[in-house]
Amino acid sequence: MKNKFLKIILGLLAVLVLEVLFFSFSSSLGRKKIDKENESKIQIIQLKNEEERKKLNDEFEMNKYLAGGKDTYERIYNSQANDITDLLQKLTTEALPATWKSEIKVEEFTKFILLIQNQSNVQEFYANEIGKYLIPILNYGGQYLKNVAVFNDKHQSYLYFDEDALNQLSKNQTLSNKTIASIKNKGINFTKFNAIKIDYEDQLGHILINDVTISGVNHSISVPMMLDTGASITTISPEFAKQTGQEDLDAIKREKFSTSNGIIECPIVEREIIISSFDKKLSVAVCPQTDINLLGVNFFESMNYVIDAESKSIYVWSK
Repeated sequence: MKNKFLKIILGLLAVLVLEVLFFSFSSSLGRKKIDKENESKIQIIQLKNEEERKKLNDEFEMNKYLAGGKDTYERIYNSQANDITDLLQKLTTEALPATWKSEIKVEEFTKFILLIQNQSNVQEFYANEIGKYLIPILNYGGQYLKNVAVFNDKHQSYLYFDEDALNQLSKNQTLSNKTIASIKNKGINFTKFNAIKIDYEDQLGHILINDVTISGVNHSISVPMMLDTGASITTISPEFAKQTGQEDLDAIKREKFSTSNGIIECPIVEREIIISSFDKKLSVAVCPQTDINLLGVNFFESMNYVIDAESKSIYVWSK
């Protein structure tokens, strides 16, 4: 009887052990299944979050230029009454490097031109490099912005984007080689268009400007002057110095100058030199050894100029 009871007890214990092992194994499988399902859900959530983050970043990049309103229309006609010039100027300020200068000018009614002054250490940027900065401006102000002129550190225009070039840039995000060549050529011509033109004669390789006015306290006279880009100071003859002033040339201050003929001493007087619309009061050296009047580079202080040998013209503009 006792053996039979013992067998029953051992059988029940065996069944209990088997059940424990079964439930333990089932629980382990269940946990692995749950962990795997949770891992899949986490990956799906992470992918959705990444897609949402990218979408938000893309929207930010597109909309960061609309600081004054939800869209372009609101930006222009918002309660603060910002006009189109403000719109384009703010878009430009946000899009260009902080060290560059820019200005919006009205050309005709609702047509505007953007003037960019490159303040970078790099003297000139390529057209497509500038184009990358212009694209966000064109996205929201392209209907008003019709021309863009880019200037180097000498205040000389070297790129000019007309309406056709801007449309191509806006559509294709880049420019063709033919368009780039046109932009460069128009940039050079734009400088000439906005400069003062001074005609000259070529005399045996020398630049002779015929219509120059020398003015002093006595009198004003018109004389031809030779441009000498290697001379630091403008030089006139004693004859013209006496005709236009009252100085005693033997008694006034003198300065020494190095010339091809050696060191010479010249009296220094003050005269107004007038060429075209440029009127400048200069320190002028009176050279006793020549009757040639030389226009030195001190006349072009605060100005830049380009000598165009083909048209025999000097194009001058303010810095």
